[in-house]
Amino acid sequence: MLVTRPAHQSGEFAQALETRGAIPVLAPTIAMLPPDDPAGARRAVNGAAENAWVVFTSANGVRAFFTILKERREDARIFGGAKIAAIGIKTSQALLERNVYADLVPQTYVAEDLAEALIAASQPGDKMLIYRAEEARDVLPDRLRSAGRQPSVVTAYKTVFTEDPRFAKKVAHCEILTFTSASTVRGFAHNLHGPAAAARAAENKLVACIGPITAEEARKTGLDVAVTAQEFTADGLLIALERALAPA
Repeated sequence: MLVTRPAHQSGEFAQALETRGAIPVLAPTIAMLPPDDPAGARRAVNGAAENAWVVFTSANGVRAFFTILKERREDARIFGGAKIAAIGIKTSQALLERNVYADLVPQTYVAEDLAEALIAASQPGDKMLIYRAEEARDVLPDRLRSAGRQPSVVTAYKTVFTEDPRFAKKVAHCEILTFTSASTVRGFAHNLHGPAAAARAAENKLVACIGPITAEEARKTGLDVAVTAQEFTADGLLIALERALAPA
């Protein structure tokens, strides 16, 4: 099974695959880097308490936020009276590891549902800090603005494509391709020099995606998606794969 998620997140997933009898092939297609405007990210952390809500859309955003706090020898008191929202269970777990309990986690881990949950839990005019990846979709802040909230979007980190000269060989050796974000799909196509080559490389392989947004990106790239997780987490993807591969 090809594991395309970032290197710092692939170990636990790969180990889970091994315990299920699979052979994981680590082939990260993306990596996380500091934002182009680190000063802006630090200012946002410093002003977190000025918001009614601080919103995290990934565990990576949580790590970036608390890395700044650690560098400054500060802690979760920086939030003041602000409430905390997390897009999903993994993001809320990343907060919990830092002794912060999320006040809001939507039932479905996508930006659309997070937006609706925030609107229901807030008031018009509320200021909201959205601490996210540079490449994230704008559906969350756009929906909040249309509902009269005041979101402030701050880049916590940026995603870049990897450059792996052995990538095509790794793909060729795998029967199953796993994708845990739309960015990993785009990185897959990048490492194979375009969507057409990516689609050819994925022929006759089982393509598994963590959720509908990732699956949509895979189909746009020309991949035939066979498995889409119902719970949009790495654990949910494992469950979906187990069901798809179970003997009839």
